[in-house]
Parts: sequence; C-alpha cells; structure tokens
Amino acid sequence: MILGGIFVRALFNSLAYRSPVYCNPVLLLFVAFFLLSSAQASVMDDVSITHASEICNKWKIGFNWSDMDVYKTSVSQGSSESGSVKTSVDTLILTSSEDTKKIMKVSVIMYSKSIANQVSSSSMMTMANDTLSKSGVCGNISLENRMIDGQSGIYAAGAKCPLGEPVYAAIFPVSYHLDRPGGILDSNALALVLSTFDQEKTDRFVNSVKVEQIK
Repeated sequence: MILGGIFVRALFNSLAYRSPVYCNPVLLLFVAFFLLSSAQASVMDDVSITHASEICNKWKIGFNWSDMDVYKTSVSQGSSESGSVKTSVDTLILTSSEDTKKIMKVSVIMYSKSIANQVSSSSMMTMANDTLSKSGVCGNISLENRMIDGQSGIYAAGAKCPLGEPVYAAIFPVSYHLDRPGGILDSNALALVLSTFDQEKTDRFVNSVKVEQIK
C-alpha cells in the first residue's frame, strides 16, 4: 500500500506538473488505481495457482490447482469383465473441503486387450455423454474435441436437474502397458474426468492434467 501511494503521487506529480497539457487529477488517480489493481490481481493469480499431484494406485495424476481451494482425496479400485476383455478402474476423487458437493473425479479405465474402437472419437463421445446423463444432467449436452494431456479427447458440459448446476466431463487416451507373466503388453486406457466445480476451475484442471503410469 505504501509503494502504491508513492507510485500514485509520482505519476500525479510527473503528469500534472511536468506536462504542458493540463490533466484532470481525478482522471489521473483513476488510471493509476486501475493499473495498480490490475497488476495486483495478476500477481495474486500467479501466486495462488500451483502444480499439484496425487497418486492413484498405478497412476500419478498432476494438475494445476488454486491454493485457496483446499480439498480432501480418496482413492478406489474396481474391475469388471465382458467376454474376453477385462476392465480395471483406478479412481481419484478430490472433494472440496468447503463444499462437499464440489468434486473432481478422475477415473483411469484400463483394458486387458488393445482394441481400436475403445479409444475412438465416437466411443469417447458416447462415454462422456453417458457419464453426464448418469450424473443427473438433463437437456442439451455440449460436446467438443479438445487436446488433453497431449491426446485428442472429448470435453462435455451440461446442467444438472432440477436446479441447473453445471457438470463437466472430459475423456482422453493415456499411455498404458499391462504386465503379464509372458512380458509387458501395450494396451488401451482412458482417463475420464467428472467435475462439479465451476467452469474456470474445471478448465484449469483439464487443460493441465497429466496422467502417468508409475506401476
């Protein structure tokens, strides 16, 4: 605040007394205040955003997050089987400490066989759409292609009934290898993000997320 006052006085003195053209003091103060406020807001934004990471069983999930948004984490595992294909799921949930209705859920879906259709654009669109529908979204769901973690993925948004709370989903392929007795086999995996945070926080997460296999 002291430096801000010095800056305003210096700007006023410089323009009001050294310029041959008359300047309105009120206008000068307004301009100086606007510049200082913008600079301070920019610095605060830069300081408050950090790159965080969480371990989710076989995966390390990194993302940008605001220091102001304290969260609790939980991790779970699940599996299913359809025909000759086994599916395993590692899930990380970030829950806001202030509002437990705000969650960021990341599910890494691993397949025992590599099948091209599993990671096709149409399959990912269907999964994103189904995810939002199961989360209570009604009405229109917007879908768009987006590069996520260096991969071509899908980003979806909709409104939850009946109050219209925003819900977002993102899905993208991740690099995955499956350890077997006969050796290591490249297989398919997808990362599915479900968010009930606002769009700014969701976009910050999705645009920075990195999913890396560590086991």
